[in-house]
Order: sequence, then C-alpha cells, then structure tokens
Amino acid sequence: MAKVTYSVETELDPKIVWDGLTEFGPRRAQLWPDLSPSFKVLDRGEGWARVRECTDSLGIWSIERYEWREPVITATVEEANAAQAGGTWRMEVRPRPDGGSILMISMDRQAKGFVGHLVHGLFQVTNGRFLAARTRRMLSKLRG
Repeated sequence: MAKVTYSVETELDPKIVWDGLTEFGPRRAQLWPDLSPSFKVLDRGEGWARVRECTDSLGIWSIERYEWREPVITATVEEANAAQAGGTWRMEVRPRPDGGSILMISMDRQAKGFVGHLVHGLFQVTNGRFLAARTRRMLSKLRG
C-alpha cells in the first residue's frame, strides 16, 4: 500500500492552478510529466471526467474518474494494470496568505503487478519528494 501526503507552494493564483488540474483537453499531456499523449477522455460532465491515462514508457495505464468541487479534486482508480481499483488521489488548492497557492496532495493506493510495486515503492520511499517534483514541473508549465 502506498500512502503519501505532500504539499507544493507556488506563486500562481489558485484559479490558474485549479484550471491546470482540471484541464482534460490535449494540453493535459503537455502539462503533466510522464503522461503520454495517448491519454484519452472517455466521458465528461459538469465537475467530473473519466479518463484513460498512461505512461507508455513504463507500460502503465489506468482508467480514473476525476471529480471536482472547489477546492478539492479526487481521482479514483476504476481499472489499472499497476494499481488496485478504488485507490485515490486527493488534491486540494488553497490560497496562501501572502499570495499564490498551496496544493495539498494525498495518495492512497495499492500496487498491482511488478511495475506497480516498483513505482508505488518509489513513491513511498521518497515520501512524496518524487511526486512533489513532478507536480512542481507541471506548475512551472502553467506559468508559460
């Protein structure tokens, strides 16, 4: 089981961060490191999206349902080859008192398969540092 909680602060306005996190068009693959352009929106409605996301270089894919209502976004695994169904990501966007935003993220997932155990093990061992770096890279792309 991988349970990781971390936060990332940014000078970006919470609205910009929120819009980046809820972007499910072609730009999503450009924003998120390791997300392959082969990701696909399967269905979408007001405040939710069901997507197939993949990291082709690792052969990892998942079908996840994202649901959002400010300030929280939750992604739940429906089916995946590296994680058990039912696992979640929870992202909360809050304004910082001095301007900018703080993004609080928690992951609660169970690995599945060899690659899943390796990747989730990395997340756990680095206590979120690897994931925080990935999130910072995404946020830096929102600035441009």
